[in-house]
Amino acid sequence: MTSNKLHKGLLAALITAASITFSAQFAANAYAADVVVASYGGAFQDAQTKAYFEPYTKATGTKVTGTTGTGYAKVKAMVESGNITWDVVSAESSAFANETKDGLLQPINYSVVKADGIPAEFRKEYGVGYISFGQVLAWSKDKFPNGITPAQFFDPKVKGRRVLTSDPYFTIENALLADGVKAANLYPLDVDRALKVIDRIKDQLIGFKGGSDTQALIQQGEVDMAFGPNGRINDAIKAGANWAYSWEDSVSDIEWWVVTKGAPHAEEAMKFINFAVQPEQQAELTRQIPYGPTNVDALKLLDPAVAKSLPSYPENAALGVVLNSQWWHDNLQTVKPRWDSFIIQ
Repeated sequence: MTSNKLHKGLLAALITAASITFSAQFAANAYAADVVVASYGGAFQDAQTKAYFEPYTKATGTKVTGTTGTGYAKVKAMVESGNITWDVVSAESSAFANETKDGLLQPINYSVVKADGIPAEFRKEYGVGYISFGQVLAWSKDKFPNGITPAQFFDPKVKGRRVLTSDPYFTIENALLADGVKAANLYPLDVDRALKVIDRIKDQLIGFKGGSDTQALIQQGEVDMAFGPNGRINDAIKAGANWAYSWEDSVSDIEWWVVTKGAPHAEEAMKFINFAVQPEQQAELTRQIPYGPTNVDALKLLDPAVAKSLPSYPENAALGVVLNSQWWHDNLQTVKPRWDSFIIQ
């Protein structure tokens, strides 16, 4: 009897130990793999989390860690130092062009990334274009019940608290278009003229802000008019801001998925991008934040009313221009120091 009890006690102890060991191993290996995705934070990254990050983890068991601060300078610093912590990066076209030029990216593996529904011009060796977005003019309907025009935004006689974006691209185009430059004559950009246009209303500027900060200023009632990303503006309106916006003289661009050269989880990065460029996921991102999908099959999955709010909708596109990323690729290093000096004066 005593021997039997001892045997049972030992067996129970072994089972408990095995259970503890298994639980510890399970906790340590709760995810099959990991991938780090760098983006912009705010409403846009919230939308990415709902459309891409969480569904991908659920579908594959891979942990997606979203981080912020994406930009050419940070990618360059990582690759040059060898301290690479980002796998996938969401890159604006000018950043993408410079990252490609400087050899900071690794080629997209199109045997893994199935992007047939995306037009060929958005399937590059080092990146896949996944959304179209526009920078638009927006205004408070309480302050301007009849709306404003781009020319009025840069007219110092039209009083109001303004905000412009912190990067030179888009904003220089907006200023020149508002000053009467025709779309066909926009490039090469007349930077001197653009800075003079912006300088007219500089004393009425709250500042030069990123998309997330612009949205916050709108929702907090701290500005009266803004140039900013259409998705951020739309989210501010959905959150209760009594604002409107126009596609007149808008500037649209493409956002790219890229993989950092030397990424620690490069194989998983390609799998994530493949998931993110499929029609269902692109359509879901648009439902979360109104940027246009590049996958033509995604457009078929959207409510027609939603489609009319996108920069790629034909009537909207006809009112604006497409950012010339090649010009910025060739000139950013010259323009950026002048711009940085100008906005802090």
